[in-house]
Amino acid sequence: MPRVRQTVPGLAMLIALVSAAALLGCAEEIQPATVSDVLNQSFRFQDGVIFHPALANMPTELRFTNNSTNFALVSATGTAGGTNSLNPCILIVSFSTYTSGTGPQVNDSITLQPCDFDRSNKTLIIGNGTTTEISSPAVPLGT
Repeated sequence: MPRVRQTVPGLAMLIALVSAAALLGCAEEIQPATVSDVLNQSFRFQDGVIFHPALANMPTELRFTNNSTNFALVSATGTAGGTNSLNPCILIVSFSTYTSGTGPQVNDSITLQPCDFDRSNKTLIIGNGTTTEISSPAVPLGT
């Protein structure tokens, strides 16, 4: 029995160290999104609720153009676009085809934090304070 009492804490410590090393190894690949990460890329999210409550359970694409200073948000029920800044990503809507209550409207500000890019998977990781979502791999615009 004394041997088990010494082995279990040692094993727990070993698991903790291996887990920490694995996380540190992955940390390099996930960094705050940069212009070059998102420029002329489209990111598809299975649930658009992160952008607006009315887009819940609706696939939604976030597209970046013009040195990543412009964005377009596209779903089955409409399109919104405007200007973007990175870290955090702040989307300022300057045009919208969504009818009132069905998506982002002109002058809406959508803050996405985190706004990280996973370089190994080419995915965008975004949050809005209550929800975090990971996109499908980036697709270059125009393809």
